[in-house]
Amino acid sequence: MSRKRKIKKSKRNLRKSMIIEGKLTKNKRGFGFVCPENGDDVFVSGRDMNGAMNGDIVRVKARENYRRHGAFEGYIIKIIERSCQYIVGHLIRERGLYLVNPINNNNDYIMVSKKNIGASKPGDVVKAKILRYPKGDYIAEGKVKTIVARSGDSDEYILSHIADYGVKQHFSNRVINEAEAVANRVKIAPLNGRKDYRKIMTVTIDGADSKDFDDAISVSKLDNGNYELLVHIADVAEYVREGSALDKEAISRGNSVYLPDRVMPMLPERLSNGECSLNPEVERFTLTCAMEIDGDGHVVNYDINESIIKSNYRLIYDDVSDILENHDENLIEKYNDVFPMLTDACELYKVLSRRRKRDGSLDFDLPESKIILNDDGDPIDVVLAARRVSNRMIEEFMLAANKTVAEHYFWAKLPLAYRVHEKPDMLKMMELKQFLLNLGFTLNGKSDSIKTKELSNILCMIDGKPEEALVSRVMIRTMQKAYYSTECLGHYGLAFKYYCHFTSPIRRYSDLLVHRTIKNQIHAGDYISSEKGYKTFLEDTCKHISETERNAMELERKITKHYQVIYMRNHIGSEFDGVVSGVKSHGIYVELENTIEGFIGLELLGNRYIIDEKSYSAIDEVSGNTITLGQPIRIRVVDASPEDGYIDFEIA
Repeated sequence: MSRKRKIKKSKRNLRKSMIIEGKLTKNKRGFGFVCPENGDDVFVSGRDMNGAMNGDIVRVKARENYRRHGAFEGYIIKIIERSCQYIVGHLIRERGLYLVNPINNNNDYIMVSKKNIGASKPGDVVKAKILRYPKGDYIAEGKVKTIVARSGDSDEYILSHIADYGVKQHFSNRVINEAEAVANRVKIAPLNGRKDYRKIMTVTIDGADSKDFDDAISVSKLDNGNYELLVHIADVAEYVREGSALDKEAISRGNSVYLPDRVMPMLPERLSNGECSLNPEVERFTLTCAMEIDGDGHVVNYDINESIIKSNYRLIYDDVSDILENHDENLIEKYNDVFPMLTDACELYKVLSRRRKRDGSLDFDLPESKIILNDDGDPIDVVLAARRVSNRMIEEFMLAANKTVAEHYFWAKLPLAYRVHEKPDMLKMMELKQFLLNLGFTLNGKSDSIKTKELSNILCMIDGKPEEALVSRVMIRTMQKAYYSTECLGHYGLAFKYYCHFTSPIRRYSDLLVHRTIKNQIHAGDYISSEKGYKTFLEDTCKHISETERNAMELERKITKHYQVIYMRNHIGSEFDGVVSGVKSHGIYVELENTIEGFIGLELLGNRYIIDEKSYSAIDEVSGNTITLGQPIRIRVVDASPEDGYIDFEIA
């Protein structure tokens, strides 16, 4: 009698496939990753896209691929939501066909018929609307809607990426006309219950090139030894009412976008630089967070109210810093009547700063760069942006106001847009603990419950030591990204239990939402809708403005990098001092003193080097020489490509 052989199934075959939903991020080489809200990313090859495009929300059938060390791999079975409606790219002609080649390299070509190219010509950068999405062997088809830039335009790169990120440069006539009408309609008098601060010394302190002034301060020392801090914020909600054309446009934009050569404001100039801006010597409506603060940095009393101010001075950071740091006699004489208040303000800043550090707040204080452009818009220098005592002072005062407002409305149980920064991912924290242990530092606590103060203590221990830059960089990479939420989940980095954005309503819609909650409490529902409907609106808007913020930050980084590459193109062959800022399997990144970052590939590093990503090191197998994250290094500029956005270094 014959016996059937029992076939032994592999574990891989026994493993069930999983259905995962998430956002597709494609690579220029055709493959991509589906990123769910929770869980690991799923790799999708180019042949398994099933017509999906970059940014689409998709459903993927996935399972672990043991040949890829347990990574998930799958194929797209359904496109849930098309997020890609337009493609920005160069119009090209190949074999008699017109195609749009996406500038971001993350999407597929789309075909445009001759009748749908309009006035555009091959070489132009266009914005094309997708009429038919890819299916099977057919690529997407579209129609040119806008000519973004003509071939050869000097600012082609900038305009192309502004359009690609969906950032609006101009306002419609309807929105501009409404801004004009609102500005003319809103009258400063009568006060209607507003607190009158017009006779109190009040100043704005901003950068020399600032044009919109959201915030002003008044500081005084009380008879009991405490300090009174008044943070006055432009009352934008008085001008931008819910549901108006202005409001819908502001929601759509989410925030202002600041590039080295231009600003795309959230609100039309008539409001952002005019009626809402706290310009000197003019009366302005404001919301004021008035705080009494003791010598230990505690807010012992506060009041949040509608107000009116008249700013006495438009001060700039450098002048105030020169007064407080260098005791510049000429400036002290020039601002003689405001000098006592600035002295009190500096004292209060130190009190608040000490308090925040004691509570464990993190302050990495990494440098930021500023691009210097000539009259033709070409970068002629990249310098460090100053963060002096006056900058820190204003930051500290705004933090105090934001924290106070958030805590008040949390306990008032009113809907609010909170600024949330969750604790780091447990796996990332485990890696950080091991990294610090290798350096001789112990991070106390379990990886899923390490308090901010523990990290702050480490930073204090290495302050001024060679390891400082290294540890700071690794800690930053451990952190989660902040976002907006209707839930008060706290701010891990600041070590605040309650936090929101209240102080910049001219350039952030989040702050305008907070102002509406304040005014709603004062006016019993005049400024926002019914509570039930508003909560749903608030949740959706928090999600949207978190996305617009990330979008703006990515665009700002991309354009800043572009200018940096152009600048370094003129310095090929030059040598600079830098610090190792990243260690990857294919080479190391080096950041110069002015924050410009370039790459040394393995071929330029020397084939004798092997990379150990866990210890953030490159090790010479022959000599044993080690290059580590945070290590000073002398480099030479080898190449710089503005088209591709890279800078290549070699060790000098």
